[in-house]
Amino acid sequence: MAMILIFSTLFGAVLGTRFKVFILFPVIACGMLTVVAGGMINGADFAWSLTLAGACAAALQLGYLGGVATRFLMIAARLRTLRGQPAPNAQPRR
Repeated sequence: MAMILIFSTLFGAVLGTRFKVFILFPVIACGMLTVVAGGMINGADFAWSLTLAGACAAALQLGYLGGVATRFLMIAARLRTLRGQPAPNAQPRR
């Protein structure tokens, strides 16, 4: 269980740094189907598989939130260093 949650969180963080929020819908659906199918193949109880699928979806969302926060902080750091400096290739005003 821990391995699935760690992987889902990290995968969500990668998605958060690269994509918009709409990528979560198909990724959560695929993740839930994969977890439930894997649980059924391994002979796990169906209720346990659904619980793990819900935890996987929550971990993806939390990871995505962390990825978005990381992207925001990286952009804010870049803007802080560029503030007060003219843009490259900018012509001076006359």
